[in-house]
Amino acid sequence: MIKMENVVKKYKGMERPAVNSLSMEIGEGEICVFVGPSGCGKTTTLKMINRIIEPTSGEIYVNGINVIKQDPDKLRQNIGYVIQQIGLFPHMTVFENIAIVPKLLDWKEEEITKRVKELLEVVGLDPEENSSKYPKALSGGQRQRVGVARALAVNPSTMLMDEPFGAVDPVTRSQLQNEFLRLQKKIKKTICFVTHDIDEAIKMGDKIAIMDQGNLVQYDTPENILFNPNSEFVEDFVGSDRSLKVLNLLHIETVLKRDIKTVKMNNDIIVLHNFFENNKKKRAIIVDDSNKVAGYVSRNDLIKGSSSKGWNSIIKPIPTTLPMQATLRDALALMLQYDLVAVPVVEDDNSLVGVVDLNEIRTHIGEAYQEFGQDEEGCSDGAI
Repeated sequence: MIKMENVVKKYKGMERPAVNSLSMEIGEGEICVFVGPSGCGKTTTLKMINRIIEPTSGEIYVNGINVIKQDPDKLRQNIGYVIQQIGLFPHMTVFENIAIVPKLLDWKEEEITKRVKELLEVVGLDPEENSSKYPKALSGGQRQRVGVARALAVNPSTMLMDEPFGAVDPVTRSQLQNEFLRLQKKIKKTICFVTHDIDEAIKMGDKIAIMDQGNLVQYDTPENILFNPNSEFVEDFVGSDRSLKVLNLLHIETVLKRDIKTVKMNNDIIVLHNFFENNKKKRAIIVDDSNKVAGYVSRNDLIKGSSSKGWNSIIKPIPTTLPMQATLRDALALMLQYDLVAVPVVEDDNSLVGVVDLNEIRTHIGEAYQEFGQDEEGCSDGAI
């Protein structure tokens, strides 16, 4: 848990404090997202928690301990820190970058090796393939994952993340957001997350802290930030497209169709014919014996295909899938990008969970607005 009491940061020559009388609590295991215009004090607040910036006055507690009374170096060793530029040392391998803090704390070599391997697997990087690589050999998304792994090296209870996904392209950014939400379900860290993007804040945060000119203007759930802004500033900052932003509040599980019919790769072609005869479907999802997605076959391709060659020859790759952590906005974006009316949802190992389709998303918008205490005007067909 993180608690701040009347925290102030003043700089010489500034007319107003960079942070002014900030008081708030962040619950254990919560993601609190700080968001606001440039210069509002969000990054300054983040850096005061681990004393990269010293507060002018006030008290900050992490897990009940006053950080002002702690040794700064020891404090930082026990708080994970991820920044936009990632900050990997270019002359060190992936292994060496992740192992920095454990080595400072005199961990045994076998403990460090085990921990680095575990963390690389957790963030979705093959340890054998990536441990000896240097940062320049990694993509932006891979470097960001290594940065997260390094922040988790000594299993800190608290993490600070300063625009961690801001330096990657939009597609990779969405993937990293989903992966981190999946990871958070396992690690359950207390996280302070800074972003300039209100959509990212709504998707990532259990709570959102909106700041303006050093002041905390609203600290609330994403639902209340969207539908019950407490000032004109918050309402303007959230924007007028709330009917789209609400999609980031809703995860695909709310509309997931789990009971779907598939065809296994090793079946006879007659099974595929029967599938199309018995179901009013244009496509059949093909899975292997482990229920992992292999592709799809369309009704037209089956008619054109030659059974003598085996129907496996007409299987086409599915253009995209969704992870379980995705939101309805993620789903809608992929549907528009690939011109789809339905997208398969898979687990981490690519095993099929179900399907999300456009009609279910449209239907659910109206229900969501009613749940959040709104009328249905904002969720008409035109909103989608």
